[in-house]
Amino acid sequence: MLRICCCRTVCESCQDKIGTGACPLCRLPCPKNEAEDLARLRRHVENEVPEAITHLGDSYQEGWYGLVKSDKKAAKIWKRAVELGDVEAMVSLGELHQRGSAVKLDKEKAERLFRMAADRGDACAQSSLGLLLHSEEKHEEAFRYVALAADQGRTSAESNLGVCYRDGEGTEVDLGKARYWFERAAAKGSEQATKNLARLDAQKAAKIYRRAVELGDVDAMIFLGEFYEHGSGVKLDKKKAERLYRAAADRGDAAAQNNSGILLYHEKKFEEAFRYVALAADQGLTAGENSLGVAYHQGLFGLVTSDKKAAKIWKRAVELGSVEAMTKLGELYENGSGVKLDKKKAERLYRMAADRGDAPGENNLGCCYQHGEGTEVDLGKARYWLERAAAKGHERAIENLADLDAQVY
Repeated sequence: MLRICCCRTVCESCQDKIGTGACPLCRLPCPKNEAEDLARLRRHVENEVPEAITHLGDSYQEGWYGLVKSDKKAAKIWKRAVELGDVEAMVSLGELHQRGSAVKLDKEKAERLFRMAADRGDACAQSSLGLLLHSEEKHEEAFRYVALAADQGRTSAESNLGVCYRDGEGTEVDLGKARYWFERAAAKGSEQATKNLARLDAQKAAKIYRRAVELGDVDAMIFLGEFYEHGSGVKLDKKKAERLYRAAADRGDAAAQNNSGILLYHEKKFEEAFRYVALAADQGLTAGENSLGVAYHQGLFGLVTSDKKAAKIWKRAVELGSVEAMTKLGELYENGSGVKLDKKKAERLYRMAADRGDAPGENNLGCCYQHGEGTEVDLGKARYWLERAAAKGHERAIENLADLDAQVY
């Protein structure tokens, strides 16, 4: 981090230790406000200190110190910093030219700026140049720069280097090295590297499942079908997924029957979809019974809407331990739809689902406590259950929590 008072860089840990005290490097007291900080920065800019000029450009781009955000002003300032040899300004200005933001879109100029910084050893520039070269299909040169950035510990470059080794771009395929770099980046919190690791494992699994499918293994048909359906470890191919599900479904596997039904439904083959889902439900597969219940509740597969039939199916699913069915059946009892109105029974079903971690069940139970439906009003318990559901990203729970706050305050 840049200390504005003396234009020296310190790490975040040292910055935290300095806090609001006097600078230990130049002895200047901490600025009283942003205006004083900005005035100090501008004095360094007038003296043509490269780091200060770059930081002023950053400030215009980010809107720091009360400045109005402006990529145009940032670009103008960074140009001067580049002339003075500042590496960070080279990268920042290169990114603007790459995007065509506030400057003319010019990938050649972006590449020249990235090269200037990369050849001075900047890991960010090496990584950016590698990506740019990759987009131009200059894979060998891209690999070299990405590797330089990864060796310096840049997380995104480590993940990208893993991709190079996995796909053989600019180098030979080496899954061992791919895993090594993905694991390094994933350990630092890279979501993309984590996904790439999972994909790498999926590729190995897919190879094993293919051999098992050839030997007639039903479970392998389902697993490989799921890979093709979602494009995990293999190329996305819904037709292959359907063939694999059918092969397992026609051997009597309930999970495959349900998967076939759902896939066929999305292809608008309603009659055939219903047949497979019904077969899965008849075997007592809870996912199949849930699908069939939803079909009657919403009138899917060309069925006539019937909450009475949905309730009958969901009751059976609840007995088999289906959490989703607990919440769905509770909603029917809460509204008296297809069953006799019974708010207490609805609350009990929501509690069963909530105790098993079901977000919709937690939300509905929270609403019961908030409005006193099927139980006494208890805003503390309402908040507890709504917060649990909201923490899982349940949108209705987030809205209900806001309503509860308005109700309380």
